[in-house]
Amino acid sequence: MKSTENFEIVDSHSHWFSAKVMSEKEFMIASSESWREEELSPSLSSRIIEMNSWRPFYLMLRNYMKKLLGENFIEERNKKIKDDPVEYVKFLIEDAGIKAFIIDEGFGKKEQEIPVKYRLLFRIESIINDNLFSLPFNKAVEFFEETLRNKIRKENYAGFKSIIAYRTGLKIICNKDLARNDFLDEEIEWFGRKAKGFRDYLFCKTMEIAKELNVPFQVHTGAGDRDIKLELSRPSYLTELVRKYEGKIVLVHAGFPYHRESAWMSYLFPSVYLDVSQVFPFATTAGKDVLREVLQIAPINKVMYGSDAFELPEIAWISAKMFRKYVISIARKMKNEEIIDNEEEVIKMISEENAFKLYGLQ
Repeated sequence: MKSTENFEIVDSHSHWFSAKVMSEKEFMIASSESWREEELSPSLSSRIIEMNSWRPFYLMLRNYMKKLLGENFIEERNKKIKDDPVEYVKFLIEDAGIKAFIIDEGFGKKEQEIPVKYRLLFRIESIINDNLFSLPFNKAVEFFEETLRNKIRKENYAGFKSIIAYRTGLKIICNKDLARNDFLDEEIEWFGRKAKGFRDYLFCKTMEIAKELNVPFQVHTGAGDRDIKLELSRPSYLTELVRKYEGKIVLVHAGFPYHRESAWMSYLFPSVYLDVSQVFPFATTAGKDVLREVLQIAPINKVMYGSDAFELPEIAWISAKMFRKYVISIARKMKNEEIIDNEEEVIKMISEENAFKLYGLQ
């Protein structure tokens, strides 16, 4: 094996996952970003199962699993999990060369120990709920700010995360009077009280606190599952905010399919970083295209690998395997085109070092 291929990976954007015995149908649905077994209505069930069985990502996942465990991969997988689920996860992590995870704990729940180093991010939307709206406006803001500071100072969180793109979008206005007015508005959407001005204001407060505490703030940008407000998730909507606050803002998923905006913003603003999670692995070969296009303009010290893994450890595993193959190919081409001198250095930065520094991994 060439030395270029011997590198460790930090997964800078992941969620809780665990190893459970499953049928292949359950495994297939669990690998989907937008559907769960209990959500399959009788009228849509067969169509949803069929479309997920033909997703390019799932077809690729099956092939990778067969290569790892054999044609009867589900049977072999379940046997390993019955023997020791944590050992099975360890087996996958070691096979993929994953060194550490940064976990957004706001999605899913911890059901098993992850047998490798990890640090947590606090999702700010987890406390923007009915309990917060039951307080007077000033007390609600005070509680929010105190919670964020305690997560870093007392509970050793690595930083913050926001999914405001799923709530009211990235056209964010930082205005206290608007926040106070919207705090009283009782308009409801699927996630609860809309309160756009108030949510925007707390997002801006998070940017201030993240800068104050010198920790990164991950922001969902671009595509997501079926609840995303895609038309309001363009990274460029955040331009004035990153210009103003100049902290450390990570544009999660590189804003795909608007990844060129993210790359350009990382080139213009010292505060902007990005990761290529979700496109690795769910967009299959597009991950290679996105990483290549990002590296046409983004400073190399601003780009990080991530998977957006959830529920299944195999998602983190296949994502890292795909990334390893593609980043080597891209770095070699960059060297051949005389863009870079040292491909090993570039691979190590994107795969490990940038995330290690940004998230304070020890």
